[in-house]
Amino acid sequence: MLKIMLSTPAGTVRLVCICVAIASLLAVAPWPYGYYQFLRVVVFFAGIYCGAMVWRSGPENRTLAWALFGAAAIFNPFMPVHLPRELWAIFNVAAATLFGFVAYRHRN
Repeated sequence: MLKIMLSTPAGTVRLVCICVAIASLLAVAPWPYGYYQFLRVVVFFAGIYCGAMVWRSGPENRTLAWALFGAAAIFNPFMPVHLPRELWAIFNVAAATLFGFVAYRHRN
């Protein structure tokens, strides 16, 4: 099944989005700080990659692509945004929702 998902760009986007959604949901639990640093890198690069692929899929998906670029900006590991843990929990759930929605919506 993994080979089938990775055989198309849309399948790759779906797989990346599913992995990021799960990782973002897991971030609500208390983990060592290294997990959150890793999550920043993953969400940043996944947001850019998935945003670019969704952007290329058509003009009707441009708003969704901008949302992914926004998630990449918030989770940017190079110029980190420092927020309270409670606010990061909201952003983690929002990122999981966004990437889950993209995985659901980006089927072709």
